Amino acid sequence: MKLLVKLYLLSLILAFNIQIKALAQSAPSLIINELMINPNNTASLPPFEYIEIFNNSTATIDLSEIILHINNNSQILPNYKIAPNQYILLCSQESLGQFSRYGNAVSLIRWSPLNNTSATIKLTQKDVLIDEVAYTDSWYNNTSKRNGGWSLERINPNWTCNINLNWSATNSLTGGSPGKPNTILNENFTPNIGITAYQIQRDQVYLTIDLNNSYFPDINTSSFTIIENVGKATKVEFWENKIVLTFPTQLDAQKLYTLKIENLRVCNLTIPPFDLNLFDQKEIKSGDILVNEILFNPKEGGVDFVELYNHTGFPINLQHFKLGNRSISSQFFLFEPGQYLAITTNKSSIIKHYPNAYADRILEIASLPPYTNQRGNVTLYSDQNLLLDSVYYTAEMHSKHLIDSKGISLERTSFDNLNWHSASTLIGGATPGYQNSTQQLSISQNKTYLNSKTFSPNNDGYEDELTINYELINPNYIIAVEIYNDKGQLVKKLAHQNLSGTNGSVTWDGVHDNGSPCPRGHYICFTQIFNHEGKTQKFKQPFVLINSLARH
Repeated sequence: MKLLVKLYLLSLILAFNIQIKALAQSAPSLIINELMINPNNTASLPPFEYIEIFNNSTATIDLSEIILHINNNSQILPNYKIAPNQYILLCSQESLGQFSRYGNAVSLIRWSPLNNTSATIKLTQKDVLIDEVAYTDSWYNNTSKRNGGWSLERINPNWTCNINLNWSATNSLTGGSPGKPNTILNENFTPNIGITAYQIQRDQVYLTIDLNNSYFPDINTSSFTIIENVGKATKVEFWENKIVLTFPTQLDAQKLYTLKIENLRVCNLTIPPFDLNLFDQKEIKSGDILVNEILFNPKEGGVDFVELYNHTGFPINLQHFKLGNRSISSQFFLFEPGQYLAITTNKSSIIKHYPNAYADRILEIASLPPYTNQRGNVTLYSDQNLLLDSVYYTAEMHSKHLIDSKGISLERTSFDNLNWHSASTLIGGATPGYQNSTQQLSISQNKTYLNSKTFSPNNDGYEDELTINYELINPNYIIAVEIYNDKGQLVKKLAHQNLSGTNGSVTWDGVHDNGSPCPRGHYICFTQIFNHEGKTQKFKQPFVLINSLARH
């Protein structure tokens, strides 16, 4: 009987200890709230290290029951009672007098120095872990503040995960906030879980996370659903730092999926539902994306742009790709094969100055590298910092026929070489988001042609305009297009001394240069081109204007 009683009491003690540990993990009573680990060059705080403790409970706590651990050194804290929602500063004996003016402060018999780059600090009570911080100097999230003079502050005191996501450098101008609420305090803060990579293999998805799986108390209570007619994961497992999801059907690695993640718990917090784009990116090589067009000397009030071309047969996610040192997109952004994409800082300005621009193929970002008007270098890097393309440009690369190159882009004439030429002025001087006006054609001779031998500008919606098309071997031609009547009289100048590019078109609405509708009759379209070497070609195409609005 006595043995049974002893066993019963032992089970109660074990259950009580387990409960105590569970409570310590779910809602710590004392938390490590702020650390001054490198007090050099503090703005106005005492030039000493300190550890700020916060009573996050509803009861008064006697510190003499608490053991402080700094790396391998440990000591019992002094006899001091800390009330609920109160702060206390732990410091060295020599600095106690200076820290006392900030509120509750106690000195330790031995002060174990805090390493500037990394250390582990723990609070325990009767072998039960109350709180633990294993910091590194990367937690500052600020390269200048990590050099000293600024404290590290905890963001959410109710989140038991003491990892870099819940800490950052203070915003206090004095260098810290000892004895008072942290400057970055946010009790509603929930972290963005860093899924650093993912992979699709048949019916499984592997999510690589930047947190140890010990921070996820029960991954099986979470829900992972692919909404594109795939459904919910039937199996969820942890393999080291990977969440492995098994779905009821096989997945297409080159298809874009949306993974909905719900009820994901990290330590004691439930993360709000969020979506993740799944797309198994093929290996990217140099030349897979090309710099295709550059506007470095914009019109007055305009902005620069760089156009890219996906020179592969597969889509590419541009997330974390860079132009120079500027990120193209921090979010998932799919760049389709054979697609053009103009990147700028002001999309509306590009559309305003180039009405033919493809608005849905213009991406606005916060900033571009500085592309000067005389010369510069455009570099494109992948998310793995692989140089995909590099173009050195100068203003001298523009056509000699241009009097003013302001607002005129440089275009790549072929995807297979590094030849560049000024964009056609007939199309407005740039082609943001679509095929270049100077792209080389597979033709053996220059030609022009009409879309029809007749047209009827009577606003009936059928052949109301005459379209004159041209295709040229090289982009270095100047073009002039004129309309003459059957008496040989000039009635309309459609183009005069314009850079042609290699292909394009000019339209005529049947209106005379004087603004009046031209009468019915026979007309001649006269097109003339010439290049830098003085080579000239002339083309004449007859056509008939019928059903004119002109009075006879």
